[in-house]
Formats: sequence, C-alpha cells, structure tokens
Amino acid sequence: MPIHRAIPLSDLSPDEFDRIDAVVMRHAYDAHNRLGRLFDERVYENELARTLRAAGHEVHTQVPVTVTLGGFEKIYYLDIIVDHMPYELKTVATLLPEHKAQALHCAMLMDVRRVKLLNFRNERVEGNLCFAPVNDALRRQARFDTGTWRPQSDICESLLRQLRELMADWGTHLSSRLYTEALVHFSGGEARCLQRVPVGDLGTHLLQSHAPGMAFLLTSLTRGLEDYRHHLVRLINHLQITALQWFNLDHSTVACETLFRGMARELERGYTSDPE
Repeated sequence: MPIHRAIPLSDLSPDEFDRIDAVVMRHAYDAHNRLGRLFDERVYENELARTLRAAGHEVHTQVPVTVTLGGFEKIYYLDIIVDHMPYELKTVATLLPEHKAQALHCAMLMDVRRVKLLNFRNERVEGNLCFAPVNDALRRQARFDTGTWRPQSDICESLLRQLRELMADWGTHLSSRLYTEALVHFSGGEARCLQRVPVGDLGTHLLQSHAPGMAFLLTSLTRGLEDYRHHLVRLINHLQITALQWFNLDHSTVACETLFRGMARELERGYTSDPE
C-alpha cells in the first residue's frame, strides 16, 4: 500500500463533527486564555492533548502518514486527532492559502473530508474548517494531456512514466512538492538531479535536470498559465539547456508540455495543446 496510515480514520457525519468540534474549540479557547498567544504551536498541541484526554476523549498527536513508492519514502505528521477528527495547529499572524493547502493535503492522505486549522497567535483562537474536494477513489482518475509533450530522449519518456505511476499509486490533488521530490529521487537524487546552471555573467539558477541539457518542472497552477508559460520561456532562453519538460497539475488534469529554447515566436503565434 503506497500510503501507510498509522491510525486509519473514518469520515465523520456533520453531527459527529459538530459534537467533537464544539468540545475541541472549548478546550482551545481555555488553553489560549491560560497560556496567552505567544507560545510555539507544540505547547498548545500538548495542552490540548492533556485536557482532552483528561475529559475522556481519544487523542493522538504527531500521527505519521508515510507515502512510499519503490525506494522513495516521505513521512508527514498530523498535529492532533481527536475522536477521528484531524486538526492542524498554527501560530501565525495570518492563515494563508498555503496553510489551507497543507491541511487539505493531510486530509486527502488520510482519505477524510474534513480537517480544521487552529491558529493560536491572534487575540482569539482562529478556526478554519477545510473540505477536501475529492475522495480517495476520485483522486485515482488522473487525466494526462500530452498534446504538446515532445520527449527528447528515452529518459524523458521514463520521467513521464514515473509521473503516471505516482498518480496511479498516490492519486492527484496532493502537494506538488511531494511529486517533485519523488521525481527528483527517481532521477538520481538531489546530488545528481539538482544542478546550478549559469545565467550569463549574472550568477546561477537551480534546475532539476533529468538528462543532459534537459530540465523538468512540476507546478500546480489553476490560473495564469499563459503568463507563467511566457516567463518560463524567458527563463530557459537565458540558460544553457535545450528544453524544459513542464508538468502542471490542475486538479485531476496533468498537462505535460515541452518548452524549447528560442520558442518565444512560436508562443506568440499560440502554442496550443490537444487532450490525449
């Protein structure tokens, strides 16, 4: 099994969630009132766990979820689970979209619909309930768009096959960093894959190189693709590489595109893709 859950969770009904969350929030407010708002998040985590256990609730902290494939392994830790409801704790000035993305990543790894962010840094405890957009079964339905994919070697084809295998085993909608780390691992690891390429006499730029003169990039953009594509072309036109293999994860669609040096004019004419 590619995703190993130390504590399998069952999805909660709305009534079950409301009952559990009312208790958790009461304890969170009490901890905030006693301790103030300036401690590290682990302090609030330990205090919540202590008081909730004392009140008779099933509580687990720093729960590992291990993602594996072949020789690759990545371990994530859920901050606290109370009666099958996962919570992620923060001590930040403002909850940002990246915090929500991290929480949803954990929810989908656990195959549950709900996860809640609790932020202890402000005047009042800030709670943000997040809903996973798809379940585990739907995440297995990746759609690959290879209309503008131009493999330059067998290694490029191997890279795409590896990404297909990752999507088949882990599903879509997870953190783009996870897929990137796995592709780096299967491309020889950081020592071989991560390379600094000269940018004229201005310095160097770090690239993920899977083959001589080739690089790859994985993003998870849902808008602004045309603008990002133009900036990628500007980037590679200033680097000594032949082409860039660009994978973009947009929900369940994986767009695979090859960008070449000197292709700015082609982009101006419109570089379109057709679904596989």
